Parts: sequence; structure tokens; C-alpha cells
Amino acid sequence: MRVVVTGAAGNVAQQVLPALEQRYELRPVDLADGDLSDAAVAGRLVADADAIVHLAGNAQPSASWDELFAPNIVAVANILAAARKKRVVFASSVHAVGQYREGIVDSHSPAAPCCSYGASKAYAEAAANSHCYQFGGSAICLRLGACTPEPPALDALEHWLGPEDLQQLVIRALETPVRFAIVPGISANTGSRWSTANPIGYSPTQDSANHRHLVETATGWATCEGAAV
Repeated sequence: MRVVVTGAAGNVAQQVLPALEQRYELRPVDLADGDLSDAAVAGRLVADADAIVHLAGNAQPSASWDELFAPNIVAVANILAAARKKRVVFASSVHAVGQYREGIVDSHSPAAPCCSYGASKAYAEAAANSHCYQFGGSAICLRLGACTPEPPALDALEHWLGPEDLQQLVIRALETPVRFAIVPGISANTGSRWSTANPIGYSPTQDSANHRHLVETATGWATCEGAAV
């Protein structure tokens, strides 16, 4: 399988590329290869791919709509148009459902973004779903948590996604026969309210509880808080 990975220089891609290189004919691309908000560039970069792992975009929860529009909205539309019926794996985010503060959050939880960044990811999920329905495409959207080698903060323990689980998740997303799904990108974290139940066979094995002692006083990785009313 020929797989194009966008955003190849980014944090998530750097963790997942080693596993993909062992399994597929891989072509990593990044901004130096062209701007995906240009439809012609997007079409050229994915033209000979069998599947696309789309990790490029502005990943800052504090970003404004002006900063998000080209990389997170226009580029997603261009990737979908260029992909046609090819498999696309999208990096969504827990911020797409970041308003949920209590109870279990799972793949059936409707989008409830906590910030403009989360809203851009909710758009990507909806656009991918529409593309699959309207044009017969195939897309798996991964609601990624904190993708770091170890949990970076106490706030991240319940939505951490370890590197080995991240690699398994992307491979499952590329190879599943399921045509469309939204899948939690979370490790098997003890006590987490984020469910990992999914239809693509992803079975996480890492647990943030094993690293809790490293982050007892570190904060700053929670989903965004809304304004007080």
C-alpha cells in the first residue's frame, strides 16, 4: 500500500512514521513540499497514493479562526477532494468533544468543541462523513489525546495516547474494512472517562497510571475551559 503522510515533521507523525515505514510504501510530506490549502498542491501530493494519513494542520488549541482557516478547514476540504475514494485517516482531537466534563465520552458522543481548534476538528469529522456518504469515500477520524512519549501533565492522564498505541491505532485505521468511523485516540488509561471502544479493532495496551508519579504537580493539558457565566 502506498501511503502519503502529511505533516511529516510534526510531533504525531514523528512518533508514528517508524511503524508505518516497516509496513507500507511511505511518502512523508510537509509544508516544504507544498501548501495543502492550495487545491492543486494537495492533488499533486496525494495523486499516486492508495491512502492518506492527514496529520498536517494547526494544532494549537489557542489558535484563532484566522490562523485555523487555511490549514484546518481549506486543507481538509482539498485532501478530501483529491482523495476521491481512497482511504483517508484524519487526525481529529479530544478538543472536538472537549465540552464534556462528566460521564463517559466515547465514539458516539456528538461533537461539542471547547475551542475554535476543536471546532475545526469537528468540521473535519463532519466533512469526512459527508464525503463518504456523497462520493463513496472512506475516512477514519481519530480523536487524538495527548500524543507524547510519556504523559506531560496530571491533566493529561485520562486522555494520554502512548506511542505504541498511536502506531497501532493508525495501522488499524488504514487497514480496517470499516468505511467511516470516529475512533477515540486514547490509551488504556486507568480510571479514564474516555472510552476506547471502537469498531476498527484498536486495542490499546499502554496506561498513563504507570507514569503518574512523574506528573503529580504538572498541569496545563486539560481540554479548554468555557467562560464563566
